[in-house]
Amino acid sequence: MEKQQLAAQYLDILGSLDTALLDKFRPDAGNHAKLSGLFLPSVPPNIQQARHRVMVVGAETAGWKVLNKDERFTDLPAYIEKAMNRHQYIFESGLNKEKSRGFTFFNFLRSAAKQCGTDGLIYTNLFCFDWKGGSPIGSPYFDTIKKYSEQLLKVQINFFKPDIIIFANGISSASHRRGFFPIKGDGQVCRNSKDYYSQHKITKHHLWEFTLHDKIRCLRIHHPSAFSKKAQEARKFIISLLPFDEKQPTLPAVS
Repeated sequence: MEKQQLAAQYLDILGSLDTALLDKFRPDAGNHAKLSGLFLPSVPPNIQQARHRVMVVGAETAGWKVLNKDERFTDLPAYIEKAMNRHQYIFESGLNKEKSRGFTFFNFLRSAAKQCGTDGLIYTNLFCFDWKGGSPIGSPYFDTIKKYSEQLLKVQINFFKPDIIIFANGISSASHRRGFFPIKGDGQVCRNSKDYYSQHKITKHHLWEFTLHDKIRCLRIHHPSAFSKKAQEARKFIISLLPFDEKQPTLPAVS
């Protein structure tokens, strides 16, 4: 039921989207073929049992696929369902894998899952498309991507009602995050900022905390792929700030 409710909200937002952007394998797709599939988070199956809800916001996916090669777009509701199913599969598969080499987004998600469990762990992104497997900021469609990304992310926050949001989207997209959630001016929604330098020697460049809409605790770090020592220290410390789930975290089975 919750999945259908979220899908209906996605449909309301995406009803005005040019669906040619989703039909990347049509013969005349042109530059549209360089866009990823649309990133649409699904609903964690046990979210109603979650004692805490923690949302982790990345930047964009790398080559996110919704339609298979040469598969054509049919209609928006079917596409939304397929995109949400894809998200659930990739998320659950990623949590069940062993730790990867290097610094990856899923290594960070797995660390978060060990601390706070998976029932209320929500994985989303600042941008709903990528471009050529990377950031969409320089793409010719960025104005459109930014418009729908903002609407989708705000719907997700309202729907999931997270207790904590970790913005791990990195520095290059920070100005767009602040555009979605202003930190000053008439539209300010981020307040009560603080850093952890005086007690923990972590500068606000690597970890910054604020409150969104006067109720959601937010933590901002570099993207989890950042390899500097200070970025690693901030990532490790932020996990300790998450609520600990006394239950032995059980990673979901991949269907």
